[in-house]
Amino acid sequence: MKIAIVAPSCTLSHQAADRLQSLVSERGDCEISIHPQCFLSDGHFAGTDEQRLSALREVMADPAIDAVWFARGGYGSNRIAEASMADLPDAARSKVYLGYSDAGFLHAGLHKAGLNVAWGPMPRISCGRAGRQRLPGRSTGW
Repeated sequence: MKIAIVAPSCTLSHQAADRLQSLVSERGDCEISIHPQCFLSDGHFAGTDEQRLSALREVMADPAIDAVWFARGGYGSNRIAEASMADLPDAARSKVYLGYSDAGFLHAGLHKAGLNVAWGPMPRISCGRAGRQRLPGRSTGW
């Protein structure tokens, strides 16, 4: 299974990304691809609205991606939610979209469009806090 990580809201730290890569590689049954957009910065967002939307739309359209995992929550996802639903690519319909917190804005639109969504731990929450290293395994195991 190939999982793409994008940040429709706030940035993902390189430290959290490294920890996530290590934890997921131990599983051996999935591969993650962290989109470079996750590390951009525009105020407290992971890039401009256009950059965040572009990264999300890119992974939605990629037929090699099985799941899209939102890196973090945050207010920024509601700023791109409506635009992300426009003209959904065919490949977007075969994926699972995972996250929580303010990613709920995206989940609502994706669900309404008939796509598969799952409410669960995000990479930043999972890897960025002590004692939560088990959560990425729970997410990828699901």
